[in-house]
Amino acid sequence: MFVKFWVVSSGALFRTVSTSQVPYALAVSPDGNWIAVGMAQGDLELWAADGSNQRALAGHSDTVGAVAFTPNSQRLVSASLDFTTKVWSVADATLLQSFTDTTDVMSQVAVPAQGRFLVSAGTQTHLRLLSDGSTLATRPGTVLALSPDGGLLATHDQENLYLSAFPSLDLIASVPDSMTATALAFSGDGRFLAVSLGSASPRLYSAPALKLVSGLGPSDGLSLSVGMDSLGHYLAVASGKNIQLYSLPQGTPVPVCFMDVAASSPAASGIQYTRKGVNYTVPCGAPIPAGAVCTCNCVPGFCPCVQDTGCGCVSDTGCDCVSDSGCSCVSDTGCGCVSDTGCGCVSDTGCDCVSDPGCDCVSDYGCGCVSDTGCGCVSDSGCGCDGDTGCGCDGDTGCGCDGDTG
Repeated sequence: MFVKFWVVSSGALFRTVSTSQVPYALAVSPDGNWIAVGMAQGDLELWAADGSNQRALAGHSDTVGAVAFTPNSQRLVSASLDFTTKVWSVADATLLQSFTDTTDVMSQVAVPAQGRFLVSAGTQTHLRLLSDGSTLATRPGTVLALSPDGGLLATHDQENLYLSAFPSLDLIASVPDSMTATALAFSGDGRFLAVSLGSASPRLYSAPALKLVSGLGPSDGLSLSVGMDSLGHYLAVASGKNIQLYSLPQGTPVPVCFMDVAASSPAASGIQYTRKGVNYTVPCGAPIPAGAVCTCNCVPGFCPCVQDTGCGCVSDTGCDCVSDSGCSCVSDTGCGCVSDTGCGCVSDTGCDCVSDPGCDCVSDYGCGCVSDTGCGCVSDSGCGCDGDTGCGCDGDTGCGCDGDTG
């Protein structure tokens, strides 16, 4: 269970943060300083923007399916399957208000200005006061989205798509759409509205006329989320196990692959590079930006370490195993690196050496042994030594290091 961070334009993965439960909702504060993550079993956390300083917000008893910050980033509103909507202080992570609905589960939330919030409950979208939760107005809608300038409200009730003025809630336009809508999102400039339609293809509309701009192609499974960047350049749709990127305003597919090589099939491989002190991983064949330093060209799929930078590369002095979920080594800080002195395990994938301080056993896969495939020795295939094919060392063919041909 992870939250992962990619660069939109290139698909480069640069951060993976583990979570205590399955994450269902995520929001970034308008000032860019905070991230809120809603999870199963009532878990809710507030993170610093880099994923650190994780603070638990205790109070929900069931899945937190929606989170949203106030425009000034000082408060957080969360909605849960426990029939409650809660308001939290961002500064000190304390609960300020809690409102209960006895009949409908709150599933989505948005926070405009002027001390109000929008929440979908059952088949209706409610405009309520942050101070006491009292309802000011109600409109049809199981999913909702508020435009970035706060002037438009989009809702979908599984029969029609609606666009209303906000805060008056006067209807501007509507179109028939008897599909299962799972999410709505406005572009940064408010000119476009994207609709995620479950197992059907997502759609892109113009706003405020609700004129269909593009059907965005087939989904790769159940689609649950959709988002647009604040600059109005891209639209992202998550469906199945993939994230598809589209360019605006036409909704043209962008050939960018968002993937975690380490979590992909063993046939997948990637490249890792460092830029301004941050490590990035991209699939093999993807371009590396100017000024970046390539650190390893052999990041494998199904890597035992979530943040393993190569498992046996010459420039890897510890494999950066921050969260090693595939190793059974108690003191394993490297998982198959030549310079690892803590790989003394029996049943560790990639580290099958017994009491070996440097992983130089004969039959260990990925450990750095004589005559071992996937190792780091002379005359070993897939290794990291001089004269070895498929390696990453000086004088080696098929490598990716200084002084190496190929």
